[in-house]
Amino acid sequence: MRRRWLLSLLAIACALPLSVFASDTGTLKLEIVLIRHGVRSPTSAPEALGKYSREAWPAWPVEPGVLTEHGAQGMQSLGQYYRERYRADGLWSGDCAQASHVVVIADSTPRNRDSAAALNKGLGADCGLGFYARPSGENNRLFHYQPKDNDDADDAQVAGKPPAALSLLQDILLGCSGDDCRKAAQADGRKLLLDDTAGLAKAMKTAGSLSENLMLEYAQGMPLAQVAWGKGGAATIGRLIELHNLQFAQSKKPLPLAQKSASNLLAHIVASLDAASGKHGDVEPLSGDDARVVFLIGHDTNLAQIGGLLGTQWHSATQPDDYPPGGALVFDLWEKQGQYAVRVHALLPRLDALRNADVSHAGDVVDMPVAFGDCHATAPCPIDTFRRWTTKRILSSEVETKMPQMTRSASASGEGG
Repeated sequence: MRRRWLLSLLAIACALPLSVFASDTGTLKLEIVLIRHGVRSPTSAPEALGKYSREAWPAWPVEPGVLTEHGAQGMQSLGQYYRERYRADGLWSGDCAQASHVVVIADSTPRNRDSAAALNKGLGADCGLGFYARPSGENNRLFHYQPKDNDDADDAQVAGKPPAALSLLQDILLGCSGDDCRKAAQADGRKLLLDDTAGLAKAMKTAGSLSENLMLEYAQGMPLAQVAWGKGGAATIGRLIELHNLQFAQSKKPLPLAQKSASNLLAHIVASLDAASGKHGDVEPLSGDDARVVFLIGHDTNLAQIGGLLGTQWHSATQPDDYPPGGALVFDLWEKQGQYAVRVHALLPRLDALRNADVSHAGDVVDMPVAFGDCHATAPCPIDTFRRWTTKRILSSEVETKMPQMTRSASASGEGG
């Protein structure tokens, strides 16, 4: 009975917002938010996706891979959410005279630049907050380790049985189930996710992408009659997105790939936390000493790669997508009596909140404490312990000590692509 009571207390503590711990933890000095861009259209055109489905995929209001107006509204709502958090935690009151406390860095793709501009509208529409980025089309090594970094590259060797969600996705794509259904679909020129010529790794790569596209239909607010051809309620989308989570666990998070992909970004995050605690090294921090908040507007791949490099994971039954649009991995630096500690947690907008483009209600953003190495989820990790763990994981040959050259922009790119 006592054990059950203690476990209940621990569960309640894990569900509490970060500010509840502030009195015990000290003063929040710096927050770094690695956040995915907002809801975008699929990166492939409906015609290309159609080879996997019996019926046509719905048209989108923008070109492939572009932030939608609905997605921009969601990012603006997230900006308002963060602004209220910072007012409560004392990082930024919203006073425009102290707008330099907030730094926003975006990847160079148009959807990331547009997401940065939308986030800024919510953070401080009256303050003229800008964001830093490379010119559109030019690689930013913070987010991509090589100029032609293929975020969909799959080096995974997948063994075992196909997950149950793969069969569910196949049935939804074809609108029927069973061997006769699949044979008829093949005869009609449709591609199956798993057949005699495709291995499980290839099937999981395709399924991860297709399941995410169905999630994006739901998050975009499309009529339910259109989402997954009328079969995409929230529960079903939650089951299907497991395929995207699993594919990332197999192809993005394994350490050799994560080291190559994410060492440079994590090194600059660590350097920023160190600098804010008074320790300066060879690697440049993300921003100047005045910053209290740094946003990094990246991709789901960045979240997965950093998670893999840290050797951690997070998941919530109330937000089954581990990498939703607007989802973030957050690094907090706390100071108490001259001692510094780091807390890592994930902030995940719920699927229905994304569908409504509104995270203003209680529970719309799930706060998941994250454990890694010798650092527990429920208590801040001493910065020396955090540094030792990350130093062991970072591949120094992939780290550029200087920050990429970026220019400040006050508006969205306005470009497609």
